[in-house]
Amino acid sequence: MVISEVSEQSSGIDEGLSRIRILYIEDTKDDQIILRRLLEKKSRIDFELVTVSDGFEGLRMIEGEDFDLIILDYKLPGMTGLEFLDRLKKQNVTIPVIFVTGKGDERIAVEAMKRGAKDYIVKDEADFDRLIRAIEEVALEISLPKNIRVEAALYLADLFSAHEVLSADEIEWLLKQSSYVRFEEILLTLDELVKAGFADAKPLHSAVACPFCGSLKPSLLLQCPQCGSGQLSKGEALEHMKCGGVDFRFNFQRDNGELICPKCGKRLRQLGVDYRKVSSLYKCSNGHFFSLPVFSFKCLECGKAFDIDEACLKTIHQYKLTKKGRSRLLFELKVSALKPKGDAEEPQFSIGGN
Repeated sequence: MVISEVSEQSSGIDEGLSRIRILYIEDTKDDQIILRRLLEKKSRIDFELVTVSDGFEGLRMIEGEDFDLIILDYKLPGMTGLEFLDRLKKQNVTIPVIFVTGKGDERIAVEAMKRGAKDYIVKDEADFDRLIRAIEEVALEISLPKNIRVEAALYLADLFSAHEVLSADEIEWLLKQSSYVRFEEILLTLDELVKAGFADAKPLHSAVACPFCGSLKPSLLLQCPQCGSGQLSKGEALEHMKCGGVDFRFNFQRDNGELICPKCGKRLRQLGVDYRKVSSLYKCSNGHFFSLPVFSFKCLECGKAFDIDEACLKTIHQYKLTKKGRSRLLFELKVSALKPKGDAEEPQFSIGGN
C-alpha cells in the first residue's frame, strides 16, 4: 500500500526551499508513522512523504513519479535494501539514498555506502536529529544551483552572515584564514549564484591576476633596467652640475646643514646655479640610478613569476546576496550548525527493529 501525505507544519518552514518529495521504503507501519512525526515536529522543510512497504513497490513508484530523496530500510520482504541499491544502479537512478540499518549492522551500512547510498542511520538511535539533518541537507542541495558544492556554499553562507557585501579580493583575503575551500571554486560558486538570482554582482575595478593559478595576490617585483638587481632604494636626488655627480639628497647632507657633493667633495652653493633637484630616482645595489624600474610579478599563491604582458586582468566584483539567496544560504548555515536538541519536554522517538 502507498501512503502519501504532505507536511502540516504551520511555522518554522523555510519558504525559500522547494517542497521535497521523500520516498520511505519501510515495511513496519509504526516506523512510517514515527518518521512522519519526527519530520513534522523537528524539520524546517516543506515535505511530502510517500511510504511503501517493500522494494518492488518502491521501484514501481520511482518509475512513475519523481522523488528528491529515498529513505531505505535494509530488511524488507522479498528484496533487501542492498539489492534495492543494485537495482537503482542498473537503472541509472541517481536519487540520493539514506540507508537505515539496525544496531550491529555497521558492516552492512558500509556496504550500502559502497553501493551508492549517500548516508546511513542506525535504526535504534535514541535521537534522530541526525536523520532530520541529513534530510534537510538533501533539501538544500536540490534547492541550490547545479555545479555548486555544499562546502563552498556553506563557506559563503558563513561569510555573508557577517558581511552584507563582499568583494572578490576581500573574500580571497578572508579565505587565507581558512583554506579548506579553494579561491577559484569560490569565484565559480559566486558566478553560479549570480546566474541563479541568488546574488547580485557590481563591478568595482580591474586587478592583475596570476596567469597560472588565477590568484589576485601577486607580489610586484622591481628590477634595475641595467643589471637586473632587485635590491632597490628610492628617494629625492640632487645633481651637482659642475661634476655631474648624482645621488640621493641625504648623501649630500651634512650635520651642519651644508650640501657636499659625494663625488667631488665640493660644497653646493646655490640651487639652480651649481646644483639642481632631480625628481625621485631609484638606485640599485650596484649603484645604477634610473627613473623607472622594470616591473614584473611573483604570485604569492603558486610562486611563479610573470611579466606585465603575461599578466591577466580580472574585473573585481562586489557581491551581495539577494533575498532568495540569503534565505537559502543562511538556512544551510543553520542546518550545518544544528545540534541534538535533547528537549526534555518532548518525547524521544526510537524506531523499532524488524
